[in-house]
Amino acid sequence: MRERSVRTGGRPRTERRRLRSALCAAAVISALSGVSCTSYYEVPIEVPIEAKLDIQEYNRILVATFTTQTNERLDLDSETVRLLRNQLRMRSRLQVLDADVDPLGDFSEETLEELGLLAEFRDLEEQARADGEEEISQQEWIDLEQDKLLEDEEYWQQLGEEYQNPLIVTGKLRFGSESRSGFSRRDRYVRDSFNRPQLQRSQAFQERTGFTLNAEFYFIDGETGRTIHRERFTEEVIYGRDEQTSALSSYFELMDRLLPNFLSILAPQTFRGTRILLR
Repeated sequence: MRERSVRTGGRPRTERRRLRSALCAAAVISALSGVSCTSYYEVPIEVPIEAKLDIQEYNRILVATFTTQTNERLDLDSETVRLLRNQLRMRSRLQVLDADVDPLGDFSEETLEELGLLAEFRDLEEQARADGEEEISQQEWIDLEQDKLLEDEEYWQQLGEEYQNPLIVTGKLRFGSESRSGFSRRDRYVRDSFNRPQLQRSQAFQERTGFTLNAEFYFIDGETGRTIHRERFTEEVIYGRDEQTSALSSYFELMDRLLPNFLSILAPQTFRGTRILLR
């Protein structure tokens, strides 16, 4: 028998069914696409971050003194020790020791001059020049002298023995200010006589002051006197001419930025944020 196709409106019924199915599928896809582009919701998430340093074997922590280098009227060592101890009491499981530790050394220009150490450095410069050796800058010499103090294992071992072998925190601190004045580009949009927006660029001189804090932390095992971890952080803040800010206020603002990174070395942290999910 010959199979006959029934035609309706000039098309076979089977072809008409396929067309209708395709149109329905396209409509569904279009509707879903419109929903996915316009309908979403935020989900809060928390991601745990492990501490960088394993401190399970320690029960106590001693924030010792720091080597400093600053010309500002600011007791950088005392302020930092006090601030770190307060933060560790709130955010660490370790017992924070209150101890009066002898200062490691102030390497500011004024102090070096008073102690005659600048004259000693100049003598070293002349000797190197006479011997044809490579000269080092004053800052390189200061870094070397600070490293000698911080890497004196015998000293830190004796200090650890005195306080029942805690984890010791010490390091280098440098804080200062300098001019950041100069020309900067300013962009703004204006409208011409035909009311069309146009980009207008200009140069303007701005008087600004920048404060910088460099901190390098040493974590020392009180039993052996050896450094088990070192980490360096640098923070900077810039103020305009109309922003009158003292050195102390700038220091606290910079430490406020630095403290989360310091604490992440010793204690686990939690990253909190949001993720966008499509409906």
